[in-house]
Formats: sequence, structure tokens, C-alpha cells
Amino acid sequence: MKKNIILYLFVFTALILIFQLVNSKKIFDDLQAKWSETKVRNENLKDSIFQLQDRIDEQNDFELEGNEYALRYFENLSLENISSYVKDQLYETNLLREKNDLIPYAAMDRTFLINKVKILNHRWIIADFSDGTHWGEIFLTYQIDKNGGLTFELKEHFLYPNPD
Repeated sequence: MKKNIILYLFVFTALILIFQLVNSKKIFDDLQAKWSETKVRNENLKDSIFQLQDRIDEQNDFELEGNEYALRYFENLSLENISSYVKDQLYETNLLREKNDLIPYAAMDRTFLINKVKILNHRWIIADFSDGTHWGEIFLTYQIDKNGGLTFELKEHFLYPNPD
């Protein structure tokens, strides 16, 4: 009887080991497949990141912060962040007057306000404006004097046609 118990234990242990071996093989294959999928996906994401970085670099070519030559123009001024200063001054034109003198269109529904500003270099600005119903864009030049005074001059403007 002892021989039968030992034989049964041996067979039972062998079956458990075979089960573990097959199960481990399936788990290993599954993990390896997931790992290769993840590797391919990471490569695709890296390519996407590089493409987006290239687009950002292209956009920054026409940005004051990315233009060393334009920033050199402001070396003698005591202003810390030129872009923020210019944007703040431009946005203040929304608050100071009933009608913004930089936007050459009469108020239709409400007064036109400047929404977005992009400073291209040490002289040029593109801005977006709207009254909530009508939208347009303006091209401005600006000049900072030695005292930090800022003047804007409208060069071009465009009001998009109302789609209604």
C-alpha cells in the first residue's frame, strides 16, 4: 500500500509540474506578445513626439522668445519679460476705452475686444479680436521707447464675413 501512495504522489506531483510548465509557457508567451506590442507603440509615439516637436520648433521661428536677433534689440531696456509686457499693454486697450482704437470697426452687437496676441518679433504683432458674433484679425507694429512707453500702430485689419 505504501508503494501505491508513493506512486500516486509521484504521478500527482508530475501532473502538477506539467500543469505549471504549460501555464508558465502561456503566461510567458502572452507577456512577450504584450511587450512587443508596447515596444511598437512606443516607437510610434516617439515618432509622433518628434513630429510635434518639429512643428513647435517651426512655430517658434516666428515668435519673439525664439528670435535672438529681435531680443537683442531690447537689451538696453530694463524690462524683464518683453512679451508679457507688450501683451499686457495690448490687453489693457480692451479695458481703457469704450471703443478700442486699434480695431477700426464700429461695434455691431458689443464692443470688439482683443482675444489672442502673437508677438512675431521686435516690431510686429498679430492679434485676434471679436465681439462674440464677429471675428477678425489685425496686424500691428509696436515700438518701445527708452522709458518703457509703448505705442501701437495698426497696419492691416480683416473682419471675417458672418456665416449667417
